[in-house]
Amino acid sequence: MKKIIQSSVLYFLTLFLGSCAPKVLTEIKSTHTPIVTAQEVHLYEVGDSVPQSAKLIGRVKVLDSGLSTQCQYDQVIALAKKETAQSGGNALALTEHRKPSIWSSCHQIAGNMLLIDETKTHEIYTRAVTPAWDSKECNCDEPSHFRHNTFYANIGYSCIVSKFYMPLDATGHPKRGIDWMAGYDWMTESGFGAGLMYSGYKSSYSLSDIDFAVKLAYIAPQFVMKQRFRQWSIEEKFGIGYFNYRESVKGSGSVSASGVGYNFLLGTEYHVSDLIGIGANIGYVSGSLPEDKFGNSNDEDGSTGIFRLHFNVGLRFHF
Repeated sequence: MKKIIQSSVLYFLTLFLGSCAPKVLTEIKSTHTPIVTAQEVHLYEVGDSVPQSAKLIGRVKVLDSGLSTQCQYDQVIALAKKETAQSGGNALALTEHRKPSIWSSCHQIAGNMLLIDETKTHEIYTRAVTPAWDSKECNCDEPSHFRHNTFYANIGYSCIVSKFYMPLDATGHPKRGIDWMAGYDWMTESGFGAGLMYSGYKSSYSLSDIDFAVKLAYIAPQFVMKQRFRQWSIEEKFGIGYFNYRESVKGSGSVSASGVGYNFLLGTEYHVSDLIGIGANIGYVSGSLPEDKFGNSNDEDGSTGIFRLHFNVGLRFHF
């Protein structure tokens, strides 16, 4: 029994310590016999120049595993150098270095594992991150986690949670309806960006055998933040823009009111490929209408507001 307990403690201790280490990912292009130790691997920082004749043997990333504690800069560099040496390389050219932030307390790096012929002392050097790399043998440019442009379209369910006034004899559910959304995002490599979003809503109610259509429209510029975790990403959006409320009867015209609205959205996306993703989000759109054209009881300042929640799914197109 004592041996079982000791073995269990050792197992969980090993599991815990392993979870504290950063995650190391490699992509090997070609395998070579190790020629140097990890300590002898030469380091090129982001933006440093490397010989044009350097041979790319693979790529390495050291990422936060979620519980990482051993992730100071020198520690993650040591892990990347170890992988480089084991793969037969003698140089590591960093292409990305993410410093600790509110999303992670770890240093995270990505780099190219290189094999450099040290007998060639009169080399032409070039920057490791330059897109126009002259050597066909070593394309050391590391792509961003985010493509700069995204178009998206969503559809789903929405409900108005604020007060909605109807005539006493009216029937139906104008506070529950269909929601649709479309927009465009422009992102930087760091995960911050801007965009433009349109959101629509439609429901209905009946009064004296007459059907009334209720429509809400909202369009606004967006401040966008995104975080990428391998095949998944999370996004947050906030905006302030134009809000419109409209009631209409088929063949009898319509009446509407407009004001200022604001929105917040929290979403997630599964990246099927670099170009296409499937997303889902939850959020709200709220609008303030300056005057009442529908006979409703308003606040003292003569304004009324509509607050609705939405839940939808859709497609993302990146390029």
